[in-house]
Amino acid sequence: MKIFQSKNIIYLLFAYLIAQFIWWEILLVQLNSQNIEKEKQLAALNSTDISTFQKKEQVLNKQLFLKNLMIVGEGSVFLILIIYGFYRVLKAYSKEIVVSERQTHFLLSLPHEIKTPLSIVQLNLQTILQKNNLSDEQKKSLITTSLNELKRLQILVEHLLLTNKITKDKYQLNIESLNLSQLVNEWLITYESQKNIEKKIQDNLIIQADQYLVYLMFQNLLSNAVKFAEQEIKVYLFSKDEKIFLEIWNDGDLIRDDEKDKIFELFYRRKQDEDKGIKGTGLGLYLVKQILQLHHFSIRVMTKNNYNVFQVEL
Repeated sequence: MKIFQSKNIIYLLFAYLIAQFIWWEILLVQLNSQNIEKEKQLAALNSTDISTFQKKEQVLNKQLFLKNLMIVGEGSVFLILIIYGFYRVLKAYSKEIVVSERQTHFLLSLPHEIKTPLSIVQLNLQTILQKNNLSDEQKKSLITTSLNELKRLQILVEHLLLTNKITKDKYQLNIESLNLSQLVNEWLITYESQKNIEKKIQDNLIIQADQYLVYLMFQNLLSNAVKFAEQEIKVYLFSKDEKIFLEIWNDGDLIRDDEKDKIFELFYRRKQDEDKGIKGTGLGLYLVKQILQLHHFSIRVMTKNNYNVFQVEL
């Protein structure tokens, strides 16, 4: 409601400014016409014959036309500048509102993202301590669940810290030669038990990069695919035209064209994901984009054969 009222105030101020400007233009034209008319009257009184007055009148009419043309011309330029300025102000204001709403959503969801894993860990540990009749298999399951929740919490904390460092240009890259083919195969092991993952990894593809950041980039992209995929995920790593490409496919709800850039913005969440109750903070893909920019790599989001395709060019 406050946002709506603020926009209305901006529109009212703009309308008032335009109205005043147009009124100023009209007054200037009228004043100019009045001055020229007075000069015509003086010329008529001072002229001894009709031909002299007509010549003077022609000169004055020309002056009137040129001055009015100047007023309208300059006024049009100022009017265009006012409209452009209003557009930029409104655009900046709208952007700030969007960022503010996303930050608010993030701050509201953050306590839940932290509290949930802690509650699960606490409950599991209490169960292990209070119930003596648990089998080894049950204890192992509770401990495994607790470790997974703590890992999820650790990832969130890492993302927050890394986002802060990258935003403030405080992260120092540790560039080294990496066998990406070997690393991707190792990183995939954790996820292959969660979803049906089809993989085609070309051997011995080497890149120069920060291993920790590349791991976080891959982890976020694959976690995103696992979160949204219905059944299938595909991971391809290959070289083409002396370039290395990493592609991660998922068969979840197709990303609309107007969202393919927005999903990399800080705190951005798709409305349909929120409606479905899919958890998230809007940090993961933002970090992916920042990590790739630090390395001068790039990413594209495409739709192929009813799959969402995240293609990273390394």
